[in-house]
Amino acid sequence: MRTFYFIITILINSILFSQEGKIIANSRPFNEIGIRLEIKNFFIDGHRFKIQEIKPYYKLNEKFKIGFGYCSLKDENFYFQDSTLLRINSSNFFGSYNWMISEIISAEATLDFGIGRIKSVNIDDSIDKGSYSFFEPAIIINYSGFNFFNLGIGSGIRFTRNDKSIFSRNLTLPTIILRFSLKFTEIYNHFLHRSNTSLYLDND
Repeated sequence: MRTFYFIITILINSILFSQEGKIIANSRPFNEIGIRLEIKNFFIDGHRFKIQEIKPYYKLNEKFKIGFGYCSLKDENFYFQDSTLLRINSSNFFGSYNWMISEIISAEATLDFGIGRIKSVNIDDSIDKGSYSFFEPAIIINYSGFNFFNLGIGSGIRFTRNDKSIFSRNLTLPTIILRFSLKFTEIYNHFLHRSNTSLYLDND
C-alpha cells in the first residue's frame, strides 16, 4: 500500500513539472492535474461497508477527465454468519463527463472499472483469495466554492463479479459516494506562479 502511494506521488510530481511550461504559456489555464479521495458506502445485512479510493486524474478539457487509482475495503468489525471478514483490493480506471449547473455547482457522470482480489478472512486468521472485478456508473454533484479543493456527493451502482467460492454474497449493490478532490495545478500555480492562477485573474 505504501509503495503504491509512493509511486503515485512520483508520477504526480513528474507530471506537474512537465506541465510547468504549458501552464505558464496559457493566460487562463484549467485545472489539469488533481487527485480524488472517495468513500463509497454500501450495506449488507444492515452493516455499512466503506470502499476507500485514491484516484489521480488528468483534465483533458472543461468537460472530460480521465484517471486511475486504487480501491480497498478492510472491515475488521463485522463478521458474517460463516465467521468471515470481507476484504477487497483492486486497481481501477475511470472517465468522467462534467457539466455546470451554476458558477460553483457542477454535475458529473463517471464510469469506473477495475480488477483486483477479494479476500475472506476466517476466524482462525487463515485467508482465502479470489478474483474480483467491477463496473460502476455514477452521478456526482460537486461543489467548487473553495480555492484548492472540491467536495462532492452522489450515488452509483457497482456491478461486480467475484469468486463465489471465496465470498458467496451478491456484491452488485448501490453505493453512496462522498468525494474530496484536491486541485494540484491550482495549488502549484498559486504558490509558484501567482500570475497564472485563476485566483489572481481579473475576471474571476
